[in-house]
Amino acid sequence: MNGAEISAPFFFGIIDYIIEHMAKDRFSSRGGFILACVGAAVGLGDSLRFPGLCAKYGGGTFMLIYIIALVLIGIPVLNAEIALGRKLRAGAPKCMASLHKKGEALGWASCFNSLGVAVLYAGMLGWIIAMLIKIVPLCINSTSMTRIETGAYFFDNVLSDGISPLVLVCIIVAWLAMFFCLRNGADSLSKTAKFTVLIPVGLLTVMAIRGLIYTNSGQALYALFVPDFSALLDAELWLSAVGQVFFSLSVLVGIMPAYGAYLPDGESVLKDSLIIALSDFLVSVLSAVVLFTTLYGCGLEDKFSSSGIVTAFMVYPVALTQLFGAGNTVLNSVAGLLFYASLAMMALQSSASMVEAVANPVADKFALNKRKLVAVITLVGAAVCIVFSTGVGVVVLDVADHFLNYFNILLLGVFECALLGANVKKINLAGEINRYSGKLRMGRKPLVFSLKYLSPAVLGMLFSWGICHLIFIDGGIYGGYPVWAQVLGWTLSLLVFLCGILISANFKSKRSLAVKNIAR
Repeated sequence: MNGAEISAPFFFGIIDYIIEHMAKDRFSSRGGFILACVGAAVGLGDSLRFPGLCAKYGGGTFMLIYIIALVLIGIPVLNAEIALGRKLRAGAPKCMASLHKKGEALGWASCFNSLGVAVLYAGMLGWIIAMLIKIVPLCINSTSMTRIETGAYFFDNVLSDGISPLVLVCIIVAWLAMFFCLRNGADSLSKTAKFTVLIPVGLLTVMAIRGLIYTNSGQALYALFVPDFSALLDAELWLSAVGQVFFSLSVLVGIMPAYGAYLPDGESVLKDSLIIALSDFLVSVLSAVVLFTTLYGCGLEDKFSSSGIVTAFMVYPVALTQLFGAGNTVLNSVAGLLFYASLAMMALQSSASMVEAVANPVADKFALNKRKLVAVITLVGAAVCIVFSTGVGVVVLDVADHFLNYFNILLLGVFECALLGANVKKINLAGEINRYSGKLRMGRKPLVFSLKYLSPAVLGMLFSWGICHLIFIDGGIYGGYPVWAQVLGWTLSLLVFLCGILISANFKSKRSLAVKNIAR
């Protein structure tokens, strides 16, 4: 062998080693960490579902309950996940394994559930990109279309019974963009978050200003912010508000422990968590202002929907084509481009965060090249997402989203919060949260009460209510769907837990830190 034959493998070996250990890197700045976490939390749920729930449950009443749930449940869980991730410098599987010998399966189930939701979000991101392309022609042609035709445009003309070439290409673009966001771990996530968080907020602000110019914007804001206290007796309101807190903050899905592992020492978990929670809430409120003022201004106040799919692809197209008057196609087109661009960037950051939640622990556990692993996930995810380029993709996305992004998250949350609550004193989680926070402190007793009792109880009630609603009330949520769709939902749900159990059972590894060690 000559020197060149030795040096080349050695050089590339060093490069591979660096790539394989990107998950060990830290966020380069506090701002990068906060932006990445906000990007993970701020997604389609904030921009579409939150405003719809405000409309359904009396605006200010829903916000009031949401704020109470955020303070008592959401913020404690968010702090606990970030603090545990930093304390152990590990993702969800190792964090859960440190709390209980069988907890690793729970951590893996959370990760694979996030991967499943990421696939769904990537499908919707493909739809959003397709709508971004089609919104200008729609605005131009809407002058000769009825409102019903405009609202049905996407599902009648963009998606089809067969494969839509446009949507398929857009889905591939979505996955390539996700790979770009993930290629260098924490560094890429924090850099792309500067664009995928700040730009959408700016674009939504522009949309909100336009909505506030309408003469009836005061009526819209009144409907949004003034509480209807008679609605406080509605149990469904409370359950929906609490559920939205968990879904909105992206807790219980393996993301925040992974991001916490990137957080350097010297940064306050408590202060950063409060900024993340507040930012997430403000973006939700901003999105609600956009939706309420836009729909009221366009005379569409009877078109509110709690379904994000309906709002994004049926309600907003009608509103955007009339935003500056039905004949002003230029300004309407610009507004449409701004709106769908903001949705696309928010969906992109959320999807990438969910993939990171599983890529980081898998690469770490099996000593894999993380960049290559992300490339494989990208290829497989794009292949699976082909179904979303067809008409049947609407049913698949709706059903899969309800089982993975509702039932599974709630059930995983019950077990995770129970584990956290049972060990919060042993591992001194309050101490980790309060490190570097100065005079601002989170009390140990309120933290224990929230994690050990309040959160599991509320999540358990939400899960039970959802199951009862699915099976018994009005024939069930999916009573009108075919049997294959319902079977698909349950199969996907069970598959997530099966994957978690199989990986933890067949690939045993030593826990990173035992409880008795981290309690010191």
